[in-house]
Amino acid sequence: MTILDRYLLRELAGAWLVGLAVFSGFLLIGEVLRKSVELLFELRAPPDEVIRWVLLALPYIFVWSIPVTTLFAVVMTIGRMSNDLEITAFLAAGISFFRLLIPIGTMAILVSFISFWLNAFVVPTTYGAADALLWSYRRKSGETFGLFIAEPIKAPRLILNAKTFNPSKGELKDLWLLELNEKGERIYLEAKRALWVGKRWEFYDGFVQVITVDKEKPLIRENFEHLSRSTSLRPPTELSADKKRLAPNRLTLTALSEEIKKLKKWGVPREIIAEYVVEWHNRFAMSLSCFVLAILGSPIALRLKRGGGIAVGISVVLFLLYYLIWNIGCQLGESGRVPPLVGSHLPNLFGFVGAIAMLYKLR
Repeated sequence: MTILDRYLLRELAGAWLVGLAVFSGFLLIGEVLRKSVELLFELRAPPDEVIRWVLLALPYIFVWSIPVTTLFAVVMTIGRMSNDLEITAFLAAGISFFRLLIPIGTMAILVSFISFWLNAFVVPTTYGAADALLWSYRRKSGETFGLFIAEPIKAPRLILNAKTFNPSKGELKDLWLLELNEKGERIYLEAKRALWVGKRWEFYDGFVQVITVDKEKPLIRENFEHLSRSTSLRPPTELSADKKRLAPNRLTLTALSEEIKKLKKWGVPREIIAEYVVEWHNRFAMSLSCFVLAILGSPIALRLKRGGGIAVGISVVLFLLYYLIWNIGCQLGESGRVPPLVGSHLPNLFGFVGAIAMLYKLR
């Protein structure tokens, strides 16, 4: 490692730590403060439990801060060096700008590995524990979140997933139900709401899809505002509130892989599985974004010739654009319009092409 490499890495590290503090602070004020206020004032949790929740949520905050922090560190460092004519001095000494990409790329790769480790194995566990803590206090108010039932476990004939379950009211919200009946038909139902009335479940605002054994008419689909249908789903008093299904982003990479295999084995509709597959690819896409944004930020900073406040502004704008494209890509991947791999990595593809184009112009 040369003096130049050590100097640039030292400058990047300082800017990166400043950026991590700034952007983590932004996220803390938004996500964490809102839920902390809910815990402390609405759910009456003791202060030590609120502090515990904040500490459990910190890795999640850091993971979302790391990509924009890496971009900020590169824009800040290269912009300042360009403004102070250090880049000009390097070029005059025969050192190509592309030579500076070696320490920048090294730092970005290291950060990408840290991001991957946190995102794949640490955050799902810690933020899942934070969710469980928050959920335990919400549950005391009579409402349970994330109910999941698969009966029997080894070869389910009925699978239920509901975002909200209120046992006292006998109410499920935002649910899907997959059932195999005695005729061999697979019944898939989605509804905004289900209510236990009398001795049966009433479903509202959704659709039901029946895959029959009749080859002439294998698929029957019907939209409904209100549907009264017999099902083997038990009454609310017999549903366990402890069976909480973890969202895809609350599963470690290993658990996520196992969950995808399990859902495919159970014959769960592709639309449900796609959400898990997209999340699996997101673990890699989020980590790779650190490297892509670092390489993209280098030629942009060289053109701006500025550091300081403008580096923060440019970093935020670029990351918001990245997040917008990523969100669109995830939706396309989950809907099946593009492969999950392409949907998750869509912003990385755009960013990489943009970086190559701008670096080519610097030749």
